[in-house]
Amino acid sequence: MRKNLKRILFVLVLVLLVYGIYYGRLYARIAASYAAKIACSSIYLSGRSPDSIRGDLYSVSMADLDLNAQEQAVTATVYGIGSATAVYREGCGCTLLNGIESKELVPASYARSDSSEGPDALQRDSAFGSLMSLQKVADSAFLEDLPGARKETRALLVVQHGKIVCERYAPGFDADTRLQGWSMTKSVTNAMIGILVKQGKIRVDAPAPVEEWQRDKRSEITLDHLLRMSSGLAFEENYAKPSDATKMLFLEKSAGRFALDHPLKDKPGDVFYYSSGTTNILQEIIRRQFSSLDAYQRFPYEQLFHKIGMHSAVMERDPSGTYVGSSFMYATARDWAKFGLLFLHNGNWKGEQILPENWTAYSSSETRPSDGVYGAHFWMDHNDPGVPRDAFFADGFEGQFVSIIPSRDLVIVRLGLTHGASFNNSALIKSILRVIP
Repeated sequence: MRKNLKRILFVLVLVLLVYGIYYGRLYARIAASYAAKIACSSIYLSGRSPDSIRGDLYSVSMADLDLNAQEQAVTATVYGIGSATAVYREGCGCTLLNGIESKELVPASYARSDSSEGPDALQRDSAFGSLMSLQKVADSAFLEDLPGARKETRALLVVQHGKIVCERYAPGFDADTRLQGWSMTKSVTNAMIGILVKQGKIRVDAPAPVEEWQRDKRSEITLDHLLRMSSGLAFEENYAKPSDATKMLFLEKSAGRFALDHPLKDKPGDVFYYSSGTTNILQEIIRRQFSSLDAYQRFPYEQLFHKIGMHSAVMERDPSGTYVGSSFMYATARDWAKFGLLFLHNGNWKGEQILPENWTAYSSSETRPSDGVYGAHFWMDHNDPGVPRDAFFADGFEGQFVSIIPSRDLVIVRLGLTHGASFNNSALIKSILRVIP
């Protein structure tokens, strides 16, 4: 009996040891991938110095970085057991190799151009230059007044009636600095879907065109369910540990195909669950609407970014060549504001209807099971009576916001690196609304 007990204990200890090693290696690989990707994009896409980005890696401070200037690549190593490399390609941003060599990357069949057509569409409104109350609001947005947390606002831009009424940047950042949107990229994926709807290629009320789902209950999932984060798919969105989301973004070769392989957990439409996997499924669906990779990769630039003057915008790709539409996009504060203006103007840009005429109303309409916080790949705050009922937001990790308020003809962009607490965007909106006409 005693011998059997010792054997059982030995096996248990061995299993725990093996699991601990496996989990530790997995954690280290994900952390290294995160560090490599953020460092690569910050240096080669945002144009920042290696010394200036250590604060961006606060959550993976244990990572050691190795920069290869000739290859324009960054390799990160964590605890000596996890390593990852991200490679920069001109016009494409950075891509994690995720277990492959750079020569195995799907060729960049289309790379965006930095050329800008004509003057910047956004101009300052000199009438607001002396509005001290608005300047005080801007001062407050940059003030480090969060107990035990860092606010680190990097850009604040307020646009009313199509003109800039307030624009401010933290030291080291300016109007030409591309900044990470994180999950604001999801709202850009919404716009890509909207363009395809306008072109008659897809319908939001139709079953999602995913061949792999047609043999089971997932065939009941519509594009509307996906846009409203109510697909019912089993997907864990947790960034504090190895999860579906962290594996998808930092280990997988194809984010969309990884996500669409997940089974159904709830009846489509019944449960709201925010999931980056959902958005990358939408990107996989978008890609499948085109006959070639080149046509797909040109699509957001030629049909969206270039049309509204977002010439700084770079949406980054996974190793398969598909845009990581949930998380990886960079643009200047002014270009993020132009994206907000497109939705403020009901999808119309200087007389051209880029999105369906009802797309803004659709995107900002409440998703029933979300209890007043989500529309269709845009957020809202119907639970705060101080925020206008028609306000809706693109919202990203660490306090990235494009706030759109139609009733005040207003777009507010806030970009930063808030950590240790959530940035209070509703308070910022209310403080701005109190001081502008």
